[in-house]
Amino acid sequence: MASYVQHGTVDTLSHCRSVAEVSWWLAHRLHLKVNRTSLLVGALLHDFYLYDWHGAGWRHSYRHAECARRNAAAHFGIDERTQQVIRCHMWPISITHVPRTREAVLVCLSDKYVSLHETLLQRRKQRTVCR
Repeated sequence: MASYVQHGTVDTLSHCRSVAEVSWWLAHRLHLKVNRTSLLVGALLHDFYLYDWHGAGWRHSYRHAECARRNAAAHFGIDERTQQVIRCHMWPISITHVPRTREAVLVCLSDKYVSLHETLLQRRKQRTVCR
């Protein structure tokens, strides 16, 4: 995962670690009862699709969550609750996979937050270099 670029110059492993940290922080801060293993493993593996998405076109947004879920299940034998976290992290883009657990909602929200932050940070760096 460290060899694939996610957003800007951030690699996929770093992105997933950030999503796990934000998910855990939210659960702790909001005093939510969550399955820690499903939350953290789901967050760490939510983008475990193992390919360069930049050449995959628009379909990547719809398909990569299922690819990541299959890879995670095959490599790590994760349980159904954790698979649901991975499968649903692209909601509402993947409209048929609605997050139904606290863990899935937290990872979905955290992924959006981290992705936005990584994208905006990259753009800010580009503007600074161009001046």
